[in-house]
Amino acid sequence: MNAPRKHIVILPHFCEQEVERYELIASRIAEWDTPNVEIDFLVAASPKREPSQRLMDAFENIGNVVAFKCPTQIFGYPEGPTAMFWDCMEFIAKQYPGADGFALWLESDMCPTQENWLDVLSEQWFIRDAQGRLPLMMGCFVPEVYKHRIFKQPKKILDPHINGGACYAMDFATRMPEEAREGVFDMAVYQFAADLGLARETRSICFSTVGRVGRDLADSSKVLLHGFMQEKDEFIEKCVAPVNGNNMESRRWMELKDRADTAQRKMKVWFVRRGKKAMLENMFLAKQRYERENPLDGSGEPAVAEPTRKVA
Repeated sequence: MNAPRKHIVILPHFCEQEVERYELIASRIAEWDTPNVEIDFLVAASPKREPSQRLMDAFENIGNVVAFKCPTQIFGYPEGPTAMFWDCMEFIAKQYPGADGFALWLESDMCPTQENWLDVLSEQWFIRDAQGRLPLMMGCFVPEVYKHRIFKQPKKILDPHINGGACYAMDFATRMPEEAREGVFDMAVYQFAADLGLARETRSICFSTVGRVGRDLADSSKVLLHGFMQEKDEFIEKCVAPVNGNNMESRRWMELKDRADTAQRKMKVWFVRRGKKAMLENMFLAKQRYERENPLDGSGEPAVAEPTRKVA
């Protein structure tokens, strides 16, 4: 008899506000049936903290809980989260030798929204490529993002990558070269995995916003939402709210509302040209355009993202 598939969900936390968001997420997951895979929750604390006992208590009835304090004394953004990511991946590689499941880096502004979320991601993960290989990473693909300027050539502001809130092979730390540890982790590792053909896109993990989360909750193909650059507390509160008639009614008008959102976003891009807000709006537009031009195939699977590696 084959051993059950096993995955790890990493819960990196830096402050009490993140613990509170994870507690809300745990309360939602606890309402659902047990998944068909085994799951460990790695409660990963910043070097300035101890693993939260509240967090361990919240998840212990959902799966096995492992406490871990990240040892690397690097702080600030983005260096601190990047150091924590590598601490966690090194710990997992040592503690789970030979395991072929994934480790999901679940940030506190990410929320499972469908009862079968883990089974869906697991099935996608274990699809082998033509050479019989499993992916090194799997997540929400972000294409090249450009800022369009009046009377000037568009300026690239983001290279293609898979957003950091993604699934990673449990031996990821041992399979990435030292060069992949330079810079923000999701931007740095993607090109190395893509060069090997082992960076897999999934649209089951996707960006959402406070304004459209109700529509995304009603879409069963989206099982894990990421409120990237949103008001985090409000976003998670909306994610864990029960799906009601308003959510289901909004599905009927989804295409129309998406068009309205896109038009509004394009307008904002013309007036908000700098900073994180401009990057967010441009990123959403680029991703919408990419997904429109690269529809899902008949099996519901998107094409694996394999752009060529950037040459310095």
